[in-house]
Amino acid sequence: MKQESNSERPTRIRAVQALSEAFVHQHPDTSLDPKGYVADFRDTLLPQVTLKDFEADLSSGDGNELETKFRAAHSSSGLAVNCFAPFRSRIADLAMPMGAGFDDLRFERKCPTGLRGGRAPNLDVVLSGPGGVVGIESKLTEHLSAHRAEFSHAYEEQIRDTRRDQGYFREMLRLRDRPDKYTWLDAAQLIKHAFGLARSFPDRPVTLLYLFWEPANPTAGPEFVAHRDEIEEFRARVAGSSPAFEAMSYPELWRFWQDTEPADWLVRHLSDLHARYGVTL
Repeated sequence: MKQESNSERPTRIRAVQALSEAFVHQHPDTSLDPKGYVADFRDTLLPQVTLKDFEADLSSGDGNELETKFRAAHSSSGLAVNCFAPFRSRIADLAMPMGAGFDDLRFERKCPTGLRGGRAPNLDVVLSGPGGVVGIESKLTEHLSAHRAEFSHAYEEQIRDTRRDQGYFREMLRLRDRPDKYTWLDAAQLIKHAFGLARSFPDRPVTLLYLFWEPANPTAGPEFVAHRDEIEEFRARVAGSSPAFEAMSYPELWRFWQDTEPADWLVRHLSDLHARYGVTL
């Protein structure tokens, strides 16, 4: 299947436009360029997000995120930071559907796969505590563009430990033969993150959480339904593997937090998140 460019995806165009309009409404004194970027990444931050909660992490990650993609009103790493950074100094208030009791939160954490050469995958957020580890891959509009699975032969040749017996490895082999099996879900990226998490935390319960954005009206485009269908297919194919695979939307996570009798600061933070990202297409 010939992949279309982002500019040819009308639903993504509408999403980027709606997110840009919400940003301008929330930051009336800050201008966006025609591509939806601000001049200074600090202008993308929500009120309760401070530099000390994330800047060092992102500066040590790959890709110079702060001076590039992070400056976009539709940045997925920006969404992850805006969502989770305030918990850095309030970690006791952080609960997730797959557990609580976290004592550490990091952004852009490297989880090496153990392959010789190449760069270690960077997870947007990694939460850890006595009960285990949650590695989070964040998506904002990326799943509104087509993907094709690609793996170097090094994964099959060099992974010789227990990861070879997991569903992620079998799914990798299947996608090597059928790289267009998923359109909206970047399954190859998730598999590589799973390999990195399994190697980095071999003796702890680990969950790979795929956390994705949807608008207030997720029936606005067929991509959203198809994306969820692909998530369920992937979930079934890696069921019983380590790390465990979970997926949910950001609005679902925010409803979960709203139902946990949140602290006053979190109530305000949720209001800011909804104002910025809870757009209608």
